[in-house]
Amino acid sequence: MSMMDPLSRTLFYIFIVASMLGIGLQVSWGDIRSALRKRNIWFYMLLANFVVIPILGLLWVRVFSMERDVAIAIVMLACAPGGISALQFTARHKDELALAGGSVFTLTFLSIFISPLLMALFLPQDLPLTVSYGRAASLVVIFLLIPLVIGILVHQNAAKLASILAKPMSFLGFIAFIAVIILTMAVKKEAKTHITGETTIIFLLFIICTMIISWFMGGPGKGNRGVLASASSMRNFALCLAIATRSFPEMDVVFPLIAFAAYMVPANLIFTILYKITDKRKKD
Repeated sequence: MSMMDPLSRTLFYIFIVASMLGIGLQVSWGDIRSALRKRNIWFYMLLANFVVIPILGLLWVRVFSMERDVAIAIVMLACAPGGISALQFTARHKDELALAGGSVFTLTFLSIFISPLLMALFLPQDLPLTVSYGRAASLVVIFLLIPLVIGILVHQNAAKLASILAKPMSFLGFIAFIAVIILTMAVKKEAKTHITGETTIIFLLFIICTMIISWFMGGPGKGNRGVLASASSMRNFALCLAIATRSFPEMDVVFPLIAFAAYMVPANLIFTILYKITDKRKKD
C-alpha cells in the first residue's frame, strides 16, 4: 500500500523545499550559531528522541494490549524521530526559526542511521530490517539542507530580496502541505478502518505523551519547548513506512503506520493553536 501518488509526492517535496527555504530566508548564520550554542537544548532533544521516547514506545506496547502489527508500528515510530511534516508547526515559532529548521534536519538525518539500530534492538528478532541509507541521506540533504543553506545565503547577501521572498515561500509550503493532506485523505481514511477505537486512543495518548516529555525537556524557554514538542511528536513515519514495506511486506504494519500519521497532524495543529492563544494572552 503506497501512501502517496506521484502528485502528492511532488507536492510534499514542494512543501519541504519551500518551508526550509522560507526558514532560511528569515535567519542568518549568526542565528544558526546562536541556536547551536544552546547545547542543553540539543542534548535534551537528542536524549528525548533517541532514548526516552524509544523506551516509552517499548513500555507502551507492554502496558497496553494491542495487535502485533500495531505494537510493531508503535515501536518503529518511537524509534524514528524526524517527521518532516513537523516543519509546518515548528516554523510557526518565529522567535526560534533557526532551531525549528535545524531540529527537523538534524533529527531526520540522524534518524536514517540511528533509528534502524534502535528498531533492531527493540523489535522481535525474527523481523529483519532493510534500509536504503544512501538514498535516504541524499534526499534529506537535497530537500532539507540545501534549501535551508540557499535561503540563509540569500538572507545574508540580499536581505531585501529575502524579505520579499520569505512570506511567499512559507505560504507556498503551507498550500502544498494542505494539498497533500487533502490528496492523501482517502488513504488515511482507509488505514483508519483497519484499526480499532482502542488503538486510536493508544495512538493519541502516545502522541500527547511525546509532546509532554519534549515540552518539559525543552528547558526554560517557551519557544524552545514549543519547537521540541512539535519536532518530537511528529515521528518519521515515512522512514518507518519505507522500512516496513521493504523488510516485512507480508505484514499489515503499513496500516497502523499511516493511521498514526493521520493523527499526528491534527494533534499538532491543536497544540499549535493552543500555544499561540496562550502566548498571545501572555503578551497582551
